[in-house]
Amino acid sequence: MFEIFLFVNPIGVYCYDTEVSVKKTVDELDISSSFHFIPITNSKVIRDDIIRRKTCGQTINDIPEYTMAAYQALRNYHAIKLKYGNKKARSYLVNLQQAVSKNFSVYSQNLPKSVAVDLGLNYKRICDPKINKYIDDSIEQDKELARKFNIQTIPTTIFFNESGDDNGLLVEGTIAHDKLLALLKNIYCNEPQKEEQEKEQVGNSYRPRRHLRLM
Repeated sequence: MFEIFLFVNPIGVYCYDTEVSVKKTVDELDISSSFHFIPITNSKVIRDDIIRRKTCGQTINDIPEYTMAAYQALRNYHAIKLKYGNKKARSYLVNLQQAVSKNFSVYSQNLPKSVAVDLGLNYKRICDPKINKYIDDSIEQDKELARKFNIQTIPTTIFFNESGDDNGLLVEGTIAHDKLLALLKNIYCNEPQKEEQEKEQVGNSYRPRRHLRLM
């Protein structure tokens, strides 16, 4: 059983690609897994994604709109988690990311509502101001989790093997499918020579660290 934590930008271009790659690899290996999405938004995360989009040929003409979209997606995620559960919240985030990953210019003020309605969600419930306190608390809990794991880069993925020891594997940024496939097959080998081989396979994206188990 793998426990997987994905620290993501709620509308990040690399984050969507990472989520797809991780899910594909886990399915291909037929690994029993539990996913935890931790959306993170701040000025650095926003700036990094704008730069990445520029590298991919995308231009963000309205940075305030992009910033507003990122924070709205973050709050909507936590509201949906409260009202409908984790599965619906993850679906909302993935569908929204998919809509804007290739071209942010398709974003409009109606897009978040459209994505929610397509999932069968009541958007008025999501925007209910009565749950603002819960949303603020939930966002703060995720920030604390990011601090606990010393998350420096978004996206970052952490893998725990429930049948292994307390070592978690942290992978920063994106990683090619073939390298992730090789990595997940071998990340809990303890022999030193195998660990060195794994590092060579993954290159700079491989950064194992010891983490406290989350209960």
